[in-house]
Amino acid sequence: MKEAYQSNYWTCWERRKDPEERQKKAQKIRSILEDAVDGIGEWPGWGLDVGCSIGIISEHLAERWRSWRFFGVDIDEQALRLARSRGGRAQFCIGDGLRLPFPDESFDLVICAQVYEHVTDWRALLSEIYRVLRPNGICFFSGPNRLYPIEDHYALPLLSWLPRSWAHRIVRWTGKAPYYHERPVSWWTLRRALHDQGFKIIDYTYRLLEEPNKFYMYDPGIRFASAIVRALPTKLRRWLTLLAPNFNLVLCKGG
Repeated sequence: MKEAYQSNYWTCWERRKDPEERQKKAQKIRSILEDAVDGIGEWPGWGLDVGCSIGIISEHLAERWRSWRFFGVDIDEQALRLARSRGGRAQFCIGDGLRLPFPDESFDLVICAQVYEHVTDWRALLSEIYRVLRPNGICFFSGPNRLYPIEDHYALPLLSWLPRSWAHRIVRWTGKAPYYHERPVSWWTLRRALHDQGFKIIDYTYRLLEEPNKFYMYDPGIRFASAIVRALPTKLRRWLTLLAPNFNLVLCKGG
């Protein structure tokens, strides 16, 4: 079976269209970056949002960090039309994350939020992010964990644990998709690939649960999980990344 991009992602996923939820996600990303990198909002920087969809994250950062120039890139033409229609400060273009249409060392910051699992070669995506980042550049990187028991896109238990041929059959049988597009990986696999690429990793996955209010995470379920996490010994908390639903990382490219 030949697999391809789910190029009409915005059309397919109604539950991803809530603008309020996407604004919360943008606020979370901004707060993580401002916590990780002192004074980042004041840089005269260039930022790139890979897989920007309708551009809410790009526009949020462009409005809050007025000295920055932000660009968004996506393969979904309908989503990009919506991004451009708002007439904000960010600029948008069509492009593939595996062949970014920008020269080497073009950006101080790359956002790659919930994208890696959708591309056909996530290691090539990491390589492209590294290529377009300037020395000492920063990447916010997030995405699902293969080992989390419930697959978030289809709300099916253990789907990402199965051989892909089985996963294809299940999503077809349930009428959710022609095949299982997503390719999440485990923390061990992702961490090894990031180190091999040359990134330094600052892990915010468990830190979000230590201080949820600081990172705009107000959901009651998050608050309940936070109470449990804060009751654990500090040394144990970092191990939560292994089974977290999503990774939230700040990646640093060496100078």
